[in-house]
Amino acid sequence: MPQQQSTSDRRTFLRTTGAVSAAGLVGLAGCSGGSDGGDGGSGDDGSDGSDGSDGGGSDGGGGGSDGGDGEIEDELRVFQWGDYWPDGFVSGFEEEYDVSVSVSLYSSNEEMFNALNAGGTGQYDLIFPSDYMVNVLNEQDMIQSLNLDALSNFGNLSEMFEEAPYDPGEERYSVPYQWGTSGIAYNEEMVGDIEVTSWETMWNEEFGGQMSMLDDVRETMGAALKYLGYSLNTTEESEIEEAKELLIEQKDLLATYDSSNFPTNLINEQLSPLHAWSGGAFQAYWETFEDGSSPINYVIPEEGGVVWVDTAAITAEAQNVNAAHAFIDHFLDAEVGAEITNYTYYGSPNEAAEEYILDDVLNNESIYPDDETMSNLEYIENIGQATTLYSNAWQEIKSA
Repeated sequence: MPQQQSTSDRRTFLRTTGAVSAAGLVGLAGCSGGSDGGDGGSGDDGSDGSDGSDGGGSDGGGGGSDGGDGEIEDELRVFQWGDYWPDGFVSGFEEEYDVSVSVSLYSSNEEMFNALNAGGTGQYDLIFPSDYMVNVLNEQDMIQSLNLDALSNFGNLSEMFEEAPYDPGEERYSVPYQWGTSGIAYNEEMVGDIEVTSWETMWNEEFGGQMSMLDDVRETMGAALKYLGYSLNTTEESEIEEAKELLIEQKDLLATYDSSNFPTNLINEQLSPLHAWSGGAFQAYWETFEDGSSPINYVIPEEGGVVWVDTAAITAEAQNVNAAHAFIDHFLDAEVGAEITNYTYYGSPNEAAEEYILDDVLNNESIYPDDETMSNLEYIENIGQATTLYSNAWQEIKSA
């Protein structure tokens, strides 16, 4: 994402936003998964102007659940979504722990998985997969279990995130970083004063040629499935087929599939309405915020949508396991966790951080949806062999 505005500007924005409609969140957003996929945080990505790592590491062993409690190594190789941290966050960690951090970026979970699969997990120490990808990586033996004894701040997490459905079992393979939602964002300057309550908006011929959907198979198939009244994790071939046909029908109405540039397209009045992660919609809101208002709106459709969690995980062949644990424990600190959320305006899984999170953030239902809205949201789950059905459907949609 582009450079964020000052904290004071964003505080002003939060004080002046309106209430949440029955359909979902109208008037602002908060959101993960990276700015390009699960919508990640904003700010310093720690790369010091470069998005490349220092090269692939050797394939030596990592340390598994016994790692993390030894001497902290002097380097850490991170693979993450773009624009993920507040300004100076990574450099602050480097100074405090005397660790040199190199950062490489990806724009989707699938891109990250393919890179690890092709080049080996030893290329990186710490990765940030979204919820469903944790399960996939674990099944493929691409990440290692965490040493919770080395994470003194793990207990800061709320119970909802301590018992993560995407990371079941006695051992933990991931730690939640931030969370958010996906829905519909629109610019009033392009669409007028419309009432958006349903995914039906994204099939409205009135907006033909000016709409976009996320370039993400599970998100976009999920939107169609929710519109049809199905679970976005269905494994029923007939339901997947129905969603595929619905998206093929929609394709002539779209300008593009896009997970990276939708905030800019909203800001510059290039595309609207569009399928969006909450964080990107929020970015567009404050970029256009002036004189107490913005033309950007964000809605979770009444049929529901995706709630996502971006997590931190240590690769199976990580060379710097102790440094990776130290980095995780650092962002789990209550005050540090609050600093992240106060900057990104994403939901924080860190219950202990709430004491330090701005009231304007903590009490905003666009960032922390109410129970009724949450009940209509689903995590994207690993759907096993049905993944092939989704992949094949997505190829047909893209080539239609």
